[in-house]
Amino acid sequence: MLSAPVGYKTQSIDTSIDAEMYLFNRLKSLTLIQKAEKVSGWTKGCLELYLVGLQQRYPNISLCKLRYEFAKATLKFNFSDSVYQNISAYEQPLMLTDPISLALDVAAIFNGLDIPYLVGGSVASTLMGEPRATEDVDIVADLTIEKLIPLLQSLQPRFYVSEDAVRDAIRFKRSFNLIDNDSLGKIDVFVLKDNPFPQIEFQRRRSQLVRQNPDQMLVLPTPEDIILQKLVWYRMTKNESQRQWRDVLGVLKLQGDRLDFDYLQNWAEELSLSDLLETACTESGIELFF
Repeated sequence: MLSAPVGYKTQSIDTSIDAEMYLFNRLKSLTLIQKAEKVSGWTKGCLELYLVGLQQRYPNISLCKLRYEFAKATLKFNFSDSVYQNISAYEQPLMLTDPISLALDVAAIFNGLDIPYLVGGSVASTLMGEPRATEDVDIVADLTIEKLIPLLQSLQPRFYVSEDAVRDAIRFKRSFNLIDNDSLGKIDVFVLKDNPFPQIEFQRRRSQLVRQNPDQMLVLPTPEDIILQKLVWYRMTKNESQRQWRDVLGVLKLQGDRLDFDYLQNWAEELSLSDLLETACTESGIELFF
């Protein structure tokens, strides 16, 4: 029986300390490419189960109805019904994909238009921490109004996108959605803000190899910035999103002493997150002095 530091918490209440220590030791031996493969496989498997369930529920379902019901079941977003009607009318069979493939496809469009970006959110945290299935792709892009029309032309017709939403996102530094008509996967694009932390996170991003044969790269935040951004989102949910918290602990446990804790502590103080970072470190078996 392995002993854990005081305050350590496993990722799940039904996981023993011994099992978790073994799991994270195995995860530490995986390359980023291997973790990306696992995330892709798990997510695509979940989506295939959704699809099988719908086909069993509606044995004679039409393509349009199947796309509509699949979108409602998987997008989990309060889109207007007209949006669901538009994407269900796309006359192509569903081609299920995974978040890594979807991120690579959008990244290729951004690269072709010289739009700087990073892939954040759960894709980044599962690659740098505990892998899990994830349906959404979050991208931060340094997008300007001059790129609006070329971007729309490059995205359509494969992606559903609202020109008005993109214009507003650029103007007010907000976000907009893309929906892949082929797979009905969703991408949230956040326009880079001028605040100090988003700017430094963007400056520190780095290109990582996530697939081979041929080599394919994604631009990701550093593990430290993933932790900080996840803590920001966790606080925005009034400390109620256990998924965000588990992602934070996963990155801390996997990266361990490779993290720059001076950077983490300095920015946690700047962002008023020191209490959350201290708790997260304690629950991850990391002792810090605040």
